[in-house]
Amino acid sequence: MDTGKANTRVKVATDKRAIKRRIDDFLWREASEPNVRLRRVLTRLFFQFDRVAIVGGMVRDFARAGRQAFHSDVDLVIEGDVEAVARFARQHRAEPNKYGGFSFYAEGWKLDFWALETTWARRAGHASVHKLEDIAHCTFFDCDAILYDLKERRIICSDSYLDHLRSGRIEISLEPNPSVTGSLYRAVRRLLLWNLEPGPKLKSFIERHLTDQGFDRLITEEGRKDGDGLVTSFRGADVLRDCLSREDVRRTIAHGHRAIAVSGTSH
Repeated sequence: MDTGKANTRVKVATDKRAIKRRIDDFLWREASEPNVRLRRVLTRLFFQFDRVAIVGGMVRDFARAGRQAFHSDVDLVIEGDVEAVARFARQHRAEPNKYGGFSFYAEGWKLDFWALETTWARRAGHASVHKLEDIAHCTFFDCDAILYDLKERRIICSDSYLDHLRSGRIEISLEPNPSVTGSLYRAVRRLLLWNLEPGPKLKSFIERHLTDQGFDRLITEEGRKDGDGLVTSFRGADVLRDCLSREDVRRTIAHGHRAIAVSGTSH
């Protein structure tokens, strides 16, 4: 959750070294108890694998706005034997998730992990995935195409990644995905809460899927995720589509969201 001032501009990292420094500080130098526990989980459990990386949300949030923007789970991808990852999951009583990976709680942190070979885009034949670096080419959103190699303490992303973040636009990187409704739900939230302009491919995706039926599915998705009522605050698909395209509306909603975060009020 963003705990900065409501009128503070989001600070996108200047370069990869700045992203690395932000994450290095959080993972390896921060002395607070939650950070110490996370550090212990990562080193004691996941360092047994040759290559493992944090992917998606956490790394994206640190790149986009620093530690104040990170308030989610930790997702990891393991470049290793599929059966070894499955044994690891059984040893730690991790539950299978719907995307071919596993989920468990350790030291107060929720962690989701999967073997590289079981990446959905590879299994579905949409992308060639043989090493950690390939994950950066098979995310639905361009802003999620970033990883942090745990052992090497290295940021993995394209040279243009930060330029895309600074553009104020979000675009589809690889459209085929296991959940159209889930991707649409995330798109709506990011466009409104981060005040981003949808790129051409994302605009087309929204136009095709944000129908009346699609809106009903978003309402269901929000309820399933115990959401904050953002989607249900709109009267229907037409109104929501219009608001997604209007910068003034997105700016007002994003500003209000940051103000709520500062006040500590539940959202």
